[in-house]
Amino acid sequence: MSEKVQGFCPMGCGSTLFLGSGGFITCSLDKCPDPGAVSDILDKNEPHHIVKFGEATFDVIHPLRERLGDDLFNCRLHSLIKAMWGPPVAPGRYRAISKDGISYAWQKLDN
Repeated sequence: MSEKVQGFCPMGCGSTLFLGSGGFITCSLDKCPDPGAVSDILDKNEPHHIVKFGEATFDVIHPLRERLGDDLFNCRLHSLIKAMWGPPVAPGRYRAISKDGISYAWQKLDN
């Protein structure tokens, strides 16, 4: 018998999570559009922000730790980029690496 997992399916199914084979957290609802979504989310091992810069736009993928509390609403990196006159680097995808939370090094990613 599978163990029920505390929490909610991110696809909106409710309290339907269980521990599946191989230790994967899975949604038990038959009509769930992505039963493995929790395991997919937890499988992302990226501690840094990933930023996609366009000519005059940017998108940020935040690390999972910023989803705790209200940290996502107070993201220093997002505020910093928004206040800039333009992108700090050429358009593309970058890993934002900071040792002090104030300045960032931009590591270019392939895609």
